[in-house]
Amino acid sequence: MLEKFDVVDFLKKQYHDNRLGHAFLLETDDVEKSLKKVISFLKILNCENEYNDNCSKCNLCHLIETEQLPNLVIVRPDGTFIRKEQIIDLKNSLKTKPIFAKYNMYVIINTENLNSSSANTMLKFLEEPDDKIIGFFITNNKENVIDTIKSRCQILLDYYFEEKVDNNLLSEAIDYIKQLECANIETLFYNKDVLIPKISDKEWLITLFKKMIFIYECLYEKKLNSELVFKDIEELNFLLKKDLDYFIKRLNLLKKLLSSLDFNVNNQMVLDRLVLESR
Repeated sequence: MLEKFDVVDFLKKQYHDNRLGHAFLLETDDVEKSLKKVISFLKILNCENEYNDNCSKCNLCHLIETEQLPNLVIVRPDGTFIRKEQIIDLKNSLKTKPIFAKYNMYVIINTENLNSSSANTMLKFLEEPDDKIIGFFITNNKENVIDTIKSRCQILLDYYFEEKVDNNLLSEAIDYIKQLECANIETLFYNKDVLIPKISDKEWLITLFKKMIFIYECLYEKKLNSELVFKDIEELNFLLKKDLDYFIKRLNLLKKLLSSLDFNVNNQMVLDRLVLESR
């Protein structure tokens, strides 16, 4: 089974290596699960004892878990949008040095719901970060987050659909990625002569696309952290010479085409679009 890296472990390593950034953007398919991971890391970051999941030595972890710590501000959309007033309140809450914890912390849930006014207010906060402030932005689509915020954050992918995906198609997905990346336009013939006859139903193709997304995600994370090892996809390590933007574009294309499979579309047409738009 292909094992994906863990966001918490990645952040812990950055912290211990004194390379922890001040702002992170997490793109996820489960906002609440990503929030739980962020909360777990914030407890580890601030705990005065040796943190464990059942820590009972201090009240700090409990206050973080229940969102009652004054040094932690979690912002959620107020209706459709995150309002400017919410960001102003966040800034006012964290303008003094941390007292109850090591850091002042904030989490913006559904960052794509920042309106232009609140986004600009948040941007000013990001441009001059305090060394004792750390922030997390969580979104289900980073393409809907304004570029000026994205550019000031370290982007992490935190997906969970792999938990539900049959692992039997892993080798099929690896073979198809090699075909797509190496043969390019010839993959149109591969689609017609090899792949289409294998597709038993729409769910088979959906699972293949999910597996490919997961593999590109692993390669993206490997590019971010060279120490990560994914033995099951080592034969795709030749793609690591590509830059991060390459993997982001591949992921966006695959997710777009995956969404189209929810409708009554022709399987070969979707596969051929993947080939042509990958060129």
